[in-house]
Amino acid sequence: MDYRAFLERGREEWEAAETLLTRARRAGLAGLHHAELEQLAAVHRRVVSDFAFARTHYPGTAAEARLRALAFAGHRTLGRREEPVLPRLRRFFFGGGYAQAFRAASAELGIASAIFLGAVLLGATITAVRPEFAAMFLGQETLESLRDGEFWVDKVFRMAPPALLSSAIFSNNIGVALLAWAGGALAGLPTVYLLAQNGMMLGSIFVATAQSGMAPRLTTFIAAHGPLELSLIIVASAAGLVLARGAIEPALPSRAAGFAAAGRRSVRLMLGTVPWFVVLGLVEAFVSPAVETPAVLKTALGWSLLGLFLVWALERRTV
Repeated sequence: MDYRAFLERGREEWEAAETLLTRARRAGLAGLHHAELEQLAAVHRRVVSDFAFARTHYPGTAAEARLRALAFAGHRTLGRREEPVLPRLRRFFFGGGYAQAFRAASAELGIASAIFLGAVLLGATITAVRPEFAAMFLGQETLESLRDGEFWVDKVFRMAPPALLSSAIFSNNIGVALLAWAGGALAGLPTVYLLAQNGMMLGSIFVATAQSGMAPRLTTFIAAHGPLELSLIIVASAAGLVLARGAIEPALPSRAAGFAAAGRRSVRLMLGTVPWFVVLGLVEAFVSPAVETPAVLKTALGWSLLGLFLVWALERRTV
């Protein structure tokens, strides 16, 4: 096809595209009738096709420049427009978006909970039979000082101000949560290991403090932050198991597509979980070690935080 014939063949549709795009820029797509929208979509497809042809056969011509401008204008007008970030985050956190992600991961949450609780029982049982097992988590020196009636947490909080400890605590907790989540990319093995390790550590330390007569100190210390912190570790691990499931299970149209979809689900689950660790860092640094705060108030705060999280995570509103 020669250049003149190319111009004659496409002139009418190119002019229609220019007219419709001009109206759409002025009044928006809502200002076009349904028939005009269908026409715009049709002529845009033709413009894109003609632009590809002109770029190959008539580069540098006026027709190529005109078609390039029309093609990009059509893409901008008809392309999907991303909603601004802030409204999307607002809808995710306060419009039920996280709740959907939480409910969708119910199977993984159940598996993570079972692994963690099983590890707690295992660690407690081993320590009850072999008390020296707790040294794996506390260290031999700390275990011996615990038997002498010294609670190791008191030493930590005497060494640094609460503000500094708060930052260190929630940074450490977020780090553990991110490791549990990222471990899902390796078939979930690191995730399961972290779950089991933390569960066995908790069970072992509880028994060790009970054997030393320090269990009331430990329960008072963790009352304000423990219920929610342990729950969030389980949720982060569940996010890792969601990722692992996407990596292991065959999916349509491909394993890569299945892994990508699982990745998006796990990211949503983690995104809503991380901010709560910041709250817990403040509680653990300022409230948990405060000996002047009654144990009943710490306990009430701890279960109230967990209750708030569960109400938020289980709300039935849909986005």
